[in-house]
Amino acid sequence: MIENIKNRKFFYGWWISFTALIVNAILSAPSFGAAGLWIDALETEYGWTRTQLAIAFSLGQLEGTITSPLVGYLIDKIGAKKTALTGTFIAIFGFLILTQTVPITNSRDNIFDPLIFYIAYLIIMLGGSMSGWVPMTSIVNNWFTYKRTLAMSIASSGFSIGTFLLVPILALLINPNLLGWNKTAFIIAIFIPIISVLIWKFIYDKPSDISLLPYGENNYQNDGKSLNIENSKDFTIIEAIKEKVFWIMAFAHGGSAMLTSTMMVHLILAFKNQGLSLEIASLMWGITMGIGGLSQLFGGIIGDKFTKRYSLAIFGCIQSIGVVFAYMVDNIILAIVFALIYGIGFGARAPITTAMRGEYFGRKSFGKIMGISLIPMMFMTMIAPVLAGYIYGLDENYKSAFIYIGTLGFIGNFMFVFAKPPIHPANR
Repeated sequence: MIENIKNRKFFYGWWISFTALIVNAILSAPSFGAAGLWIDALETEYGWTRTQLAIAFSLGQLEGTITSPLVGYLIDKIGAKKTALTGTFIAIFGFLILTQTVPITNSRDNIFDPLIFYIAYLIIMLGGSMSGWVPMTSIVNNWFTYKRTLAMSIASSGFSIGTFLLVPILALLINPNLLGWNKTAFIIAIFIPIISVLIWKFIYDKPSDISLLPYGENNYQNDGKSLNIENSKDFTIIEAIKEKVFWIMAFAHGGSAMLTSTMMVHLILAFKNQGLSLEIASLMWGITMGIGGLSQLFGGIIGDKFTKRYSLAIFGCIQSIGVVFAYMVDNIILAIVFALIYGIGFGARAPITTAMRGEYFGRKSFGKIMGISLIPMMFMTMIAPVLAGYIYGLDENYKSAFIYIGTLGFIGNFMFVFAKPPIHPANR
């Protein structure tokens, strides 16, 4: 099989990107994209508040803050492929626990009453962080020097495409008149092993595993022109964290990511609260992510042609405007307007953020660099959904919550303007 891969004219790294897209789609849609559906179902059945249920998602982000350096270490130590395979089995276990969610106290107001749901979501999100975006982007970064942002955009669009295709279906299945949330969670656990097969059969950690070089090196032919790209030196994790730009990117990324986590948890609930049905709200969230998926490909092209930090600031601020606009949506027309604004901003921004880290810091310690840089991001994505739920509980609407969080996101995204490329210590 390896000889067949080496003899193909189509560079195998592109198949790596498409496989990563499928992996991210299957895993991220039910665990991240459908977060609002699980919250709505459990709120309806057991009477828990949105703040209580949002805590599960935020605990998952806290766990990500703690474990992301470990995941980065595992990626660099044993390889992203083995790390991802381990993560898929953890995610399966998490969805099986989710099927057993029941109250554990006599009071629905008790913060620990949804404890089983908290545990389930912690395990699901641990599995997701070990098998989804971080290891897949690490692998893609290894395979590309030229067209890196485009390759990243293909891989990272899995979340958007998965949400677009699967969340509306999950909204129908979770309906108690069809299957209900617990049976739906069991079906998801049955289908996740597909990811393991794809990872095992098609993923290679780096081109050298099959005697290839990254796309763009060794005068690789592209578009009829010979490329002769000189690699910058790779940063170690110690060298990277000493760079001011490392922390600017980490906090700026957190500013955009907290918008995503807030929308994942609350958007479907907000649209339902503002007059749309659950099915329509789920469909509009899916359409938003579908637009985001197309926009990610656009962002991949833009990121390879223009200065990444300026592109990130522009698209991230567009995403922030979309969050503020969300509280005004009370009909399908305005929901489509939201989908366009937020989808374009979120989608185009996403691949450029990751590709810029690879461009700035290289490949050798990419897993560790990603893991450490995600700590501020995870902390911000942990706080934002709970804050939005708390403000909703005070106002009984999402206006103030979305305005506050959208404004903070706008400030965070603008920080990308100051993320100038670092100079390797050896070149100073």
